Amino acid sequence: MTADRRVRRTRSLLRQAAIEVIREKGFRAARVRDITERADVNRATFYAHYADKYAFAEAMVRDEIRHRFATRLPAAPTPVADLVHALAVLLWEDSSRADGCRRNIDVLRPLIQRAVRTEVSRLLVERCAYESAVTAHIVGSTIVGAVCWWRESGLPDTPPDQVADEVTRAVLYGPRPTS
Repeated sequence: MTADRRVRRTRSLLRQAAIEVIREKGFRAARVRDITERADVNRATFYAHYADKYAFAEAMVRDEIRHRFATRLPAAPTPVADLVHALAVLLWEDSSRADGCRRNIDVLRPLIQRAVRTEVSRLLVERCAYESAVTAHIVGSTIVGAVCWWRESGLPDTPPDQVADEVTRAVLYGPRPTS
């Protein structure tokens, strides 16, 4: 069910205000009051939608991830290998965008990774007909974990397709023993 126009407008104002406030002050220093004043929205309205700034940030991340997945991934139904490869490329490219957010990344990383894992798992169930949510979660966590490990291991110059090929191979066939 789509939220009514007022709810969408309020969320949009809060989102834009939060982006501005977080850029200026950083996530830790940003207060709900700063965000609601910038958005010209009552704090009670904020709390009617979100429990706190962490729930709000997680909702923002989840919405952005859903939008990016919807606009950049192949449509359903998708063979598992194609979807895993496309997810790995997208996550690799998006992780390089996050490199510019160093000021907030220590606070936001767990929230972002949890939201990404949840959305990847949801996609795997929806688009690849995984019967088990547990299996989809394991596969989704593997994809996200592999891309994060690759990025954090100091291998950022690796071409996205190479990362995606390795992740896809590992997810579909397991680790390859060394000869």
